[in-house]
Amino acid sequence: MTRNTFDPLPLPSGVLPMCFCGDPCKVAKSDTEDTYKQRYWMCSNFTFEPTLRQRRINKMTPPPLCDLEQWIDTEIKFEYKEEMQEILRWEAEKKETMEKRRREEAVENEHKEEEEMRRVVANREEREKKLERARRANALRKGKWPRCTQ
Repeated sequence: MTRNTFDPLPLPSGVLPMCFCGDPCKVAKSDTEDTYKQRYWMCSNFTFEPTLRQRRINKMTPPPLCDLEQWIDTEIKFEYKEEMQEILRWEAEKKETMEKRRREEAVENEHKEEEEMRRVVANREEREKKLERARRANALRKGKWPRCTQ
């Protein structure tokens, strides 16, 4: 059975705490590194934390009535620690791969630029040779001979 992210989490046994605003609290799970998958009580009026993009385009929900946060789990389970270490290792590998790719692309772009500059210089030299040849041909056609032949 797959869990939907919007399904409510199972409630711990005991009394359901009330928030400062008078509404019952709900259970949420943390996704930060320090408190990975630890459960905590939070105000049911606090729907979500808007992302940076949502803040930028002004698609924010109204601010929560209160910011009650009371931890249920005090320790991270061993399997969650391992899972977090895997995630961090994957992120480090991904970052390393991206850096390596950026370096390779920079070197490749540099080689392309050097090759383009060589090509431009070669074209310019070829054009200068052709222009010089055309100037000589025009001079010969007008009857002006180079000084060395006069």
